[in-house]
Amino acid sequence: MAELTATSFELASCQATVFTPDGDLAVSKVMRDLYPSLATLFDGEPTILPPVPEGAPLEIPRIILESKSHEWRCEFSPARVNVYWRRAKSTVACVALGDFFAEAVKILLQYAAQLSPRIARLAALSTRFSPHEKPGLFLARHFCKDRWDKAPLNRPENFELHAHKRFTLTSDFTVNSWARSKTGKVSGEGDEKLIVLFEQDLNTLAEEAPEKGFSEAEIKKFFLEAATELDSILGLYYPSP
Repeated sequence: MAELTATSFELASCQATVFTPDGDLAVSKVMRDLYPSLATLFDGEPTILPPVPEGAPLEIPRIILESKSHEWRCEFSPARVNVYWRRAKSTVACVALGDFFAEAVKILLQYAAQLSPRIARLAALSTRFSPHEKPGLFLARHFCKDRWDKAPLNRPENFELHAHKRFTLTSDFTVNSWARSKTGKVSGEGDEKLIVLFEQDLNTLAEEAPEKGFSEAEIKKFFLEAATELDSILGLYYPSP
């Protein structure tokens, strides 16, 4: 059965998010002052959603920008801004994780400079995958001792492992780190391929958010270091022989 290492995985999606819990978003200001500088990357038609009912979740996007290729997407809501890169059917070459976060930082810092929100939390996410003929059995054998392979885990169709820990990312950021390995499927040309999925989420602490306000320098530092850390964690879960 084929083994997987970090280099076996391809990028499916990545995301950079800033949380703005004070709940204020000036739609007209975003479109007037920020959108023109983003229109080259997000060259699709922008979507401005109608006003939502009072009491609706602040996380609902009010503005959605997207590239014509559907690879790049940016969502603005009163509570958060999300920047995504996602593999599309037309994707020829995947973006490098470090390049994505470098581009996302530019967008988020422009947003911060134009609207001056209090940014209370930061999150960096990635999803990667690797084709495998028996992903459930591979994951069971990869993460479990041999004795569990004898009966309860001798032929699993699906398998998931979720791990959470908290640590300090350099000396400046205490973060939650979620890593999830699981089976999945991806649509190919006329068929479905079995895959191993590896999902990661690095985020600053929710309990610090009420008093926190990240500076532009801190935002840039977090995301650039997160790119390196996400790759490092992948290598720990799927090391080379």
